[in-house]
Amino acid sequence: MARKNIFKRLRDRELRLLLEGAERMVFPAGTVLFREGDPADAAYIVDTGNIALSIDKQGQVEEIAVLGSGEFFGEMAIFKNDVRAATATAQTDAALWRVQRESLKRLIDSDPALAEKVSALLQSRQIELFLKERLVSTTGVAGSGLHVSIKGDPSLRETAFTRERYTSIVDEVLPTLVPALRHLLLDTAVYRVFVGLNNGEVRVYSVLSPFTEELHTAAKIVSEAYRERHFPPMSYQAKGAFILEMLNHIGHSAAFRQMPDDWRMLMQKQTLQWQPVPRERLEAVLDHLLEMRRMPNVYLRNFGISMVQDAVRLQFNCDGTHIVSTAEYQKFLEENLGAVD
Repeated sequence: MARKNIFKRLRDRELRLLLEGAERMVFPAGTVLFREGDPADAAYIVDTGNIALSIDKQGQVEEIAVLGSGEFFGEMAIFKNDVRAATATAQTDAALWRVQRESLKRLIDSDPALAEKVSALLQSRQIELFLKERLVSTTGVAGSGLHVSIKGDPSLRETAFTRERYTSIVDEVLPTLVPALRHLLLDTAVYRVFVGLNNGEVRVYSVLSPFTEELHTAAKIVSEAYRERHFPPMSYQAKGAFILEMLNHIGHSAAFRQMPDDWRMLMQKQTLQWQPVPRERLEAVLDHLLEMRRMPNVYLRNFGISMVQDAVRLQFNCDGTHIVSTAEYQKFLEENLGAVD
């Protein structure tokens, strides 16, 4: 058996000890070895064949890895005292070595060098799983799909098409609210807005007060004088540089240095990857806001948009919340509204 991951540097004696307590098992293609959420009592080493690992993201199954000969899996739940974090399925006919929890822990405890390798690998896998599990990442929608949909209350969904459409105060000012929101996101210190299209509430987040959520009404946000009083001007380029400066400052703070190594590695990686959402993408989203609100049969209840995360949050009256990448927003419109300019 080829030796990969932490097992590639095991001495022959250690490998024999590990496999002495292991059971070799053969599974036909399509066999589910365990499911996400199952209790964990053993880890597995692939002898032959391929094993696919997948996770459930709000009803969408996403494959996160395919493992081959010599690779092992299932150990994270054992060492973290957790349930299975993913579903393991035999992608082809496969032969595996099944190692009981007690045997694996006994071997690790007897070898400090091996324990250090396992700890490093667990940290790496913890970070990888963390990035895969999130619906929305630091940069935007996680995964490669078009969008993530979080279903709403079924009892409301069933009556959505029989209810009369409600015209709110926001509908009356929406033609002037859209350019006001564009001004906030592109020309002031505001980096995120969340608008309740039924209740008229506008939640605003500023780089100058990043831990505060400001509440305004749509009727006041449309006033240029009101915006001048509440939102200091800042160019889009300067705002992006300011956000990156704050992220770097966090990475050099005393509190940050006290965090566990895996979290520090994760956040440093995210900071290095971060860039502001291109302003033209934000403009493209806002350009079709009126059209989205006036969709037949269903209507947009609220939406959120940010220059920090490349994601648009849209909540409809019939089927809950959609989280869409701004890069795929045009495709989302075409699928839901037909051809759009």
